[in-house]
Amino acid sequence: MSHVHTPLFWLIDVESYDFQVGAFKDADLKGKALILSNQLWSIIRGTLVYSILIGPGIFKGVATRGKIQIDVLEYLSALIFDPTLLRLDEPLPQVDIVNPEVIDPLSARKQEEIITVIRNLVVEKGNILAADTLATVQMKANVPQTAHYEEIFKRINVSHVSGLQRAKFILAGTNGPLYKPFVEYYNERKFWSREKTKVMAAPFFKFSSFVDIDVMSDWMIVEKAGADSKTGMEAIGEEFERTLSIVESQSESFIFEL
Repeated sequence: MSHVHTPLFWLIDVESYDFQVGAFKDADLKGKALILSNQLWSIIRGTLVYSILIGPGIFKGVATRGKIQIDVLEYLSALIFDPTLLRLDEPLPQVDIVNPEVIDPLSARKQEEIITVIRNLVVEKGNILAADTLATVQMKANVPQTAHYEEIFKRINVSHVSGLQRAKFILAGTNGPLYKPFVEYYNERKFWSREKTKVMAAPFFKFSSFVDIDVMSDWMIVEKAGADSKTGMEAIGEEFERTLSIVESQSESFIFEL
C-alpha cells in the first residue's frame, strides 16, 4: 500500500484477560477500540513481531474482576497486538482483526485493498525465499531473520463502510457513545500532546504511557525499514504525528459535528 493514503477508522472488538487497568490488576477487559490509522503496521524487536495501529483513537469498555466492575475510557495513540494469535488453529484473539469494521469517509480504498493492508507478517530464521520480503534482520551472532507477508487471512470478514454520509451514520449514530468523547478530545487538541494518550498494549496486558520504555523502545516499523532508520518511540511518534496532521488538514471528513 502506498503511504499517501489518508487514514481509515478501524473499529475493533477487544476482549482480554489478566489486564491491568490502573490499580485494577488481573481484570477481564471487554469493549471496543476506535482508531484512525493509515494501515495495520508491523513492528519487530529482536524475535518479537507485533501488529500496530498508529493514530488518534479511543477505547471504551468494562473491566471486571470478581464482583467488581468499572467503566474504562482511554484515549489512544496506538493499539498493539500479537498477530500470531490470528491463525486459524488459535482461539479468538484479544484484538479481533479477523472481523474488523473499517470506515473510509473519503472512499479512497476498495475492500480488496483493505484486506491487503491486514495481511499477516511472519518472521523466519535462516536464508529463506519469500515472495513478499520486507526486511532482513541480522542480530549479533545469530542466524538472520527475514520478515515477509504470509497470506493466511482467507476467512477475514471486513465490514467496509465507505462514503462520508455512511461514515457519519456509523460513527456519530450507531457508535456515538464511542465517537462523541473522541471528537471532544480531538476538538480540545489533547491528542497533540502524546503524553495525554495511552498505548493499548494487548501483549503486555496494559494501557501504557507513550514513553514506557518496556513497551515502546527499540521497535522497528517493518514497512518503513528501507526508508526510515528511526525506531521505537521516535518512529511510532512520527507516524502518529503524520496521521494526526492528515486528520487535521481534512477534519471535515473525519471529525463530524454531533
